Amino acid sequence: MSSRKPPQFTLSPKARQDFIDILRYTGEKWGEKQLLIYRDKINDALQAIGGNPRLGHQRDDLPSTHHVYPVESHVIVYRLRDDRVAVVRILHQRMSLGKHV
Repeated sequence: MSSRKPPQFTLSPKARQDFIDILRYTGEKWGEKQLLIYRDKINDALQAIGGNPRLGHQRDDLPSTHHVYPVESHVIVYRLRDDRVAVVRILHQRMSLGKHV
């Protein structure tokens, strides 16, 4: 039996709304099948970050406490808070992250 703890992360209210908006748009534009695929990719990325917060990287346009992790056309913006990953936003890669974080 493994003693590994499950990934620890929280979504801010804005990140939660971003996730909902991304899935709504994906479903409307490309259908339910693609919505489910994209949902799973974002969930997998959140689990990966929660299990290994060092996967992301820093960017010059964000505070030094923030990291980003790419998922398809989006990036997950997060920071470490105590022993948890705090997901700040999930934004399209073309957006100005500095303006929206």
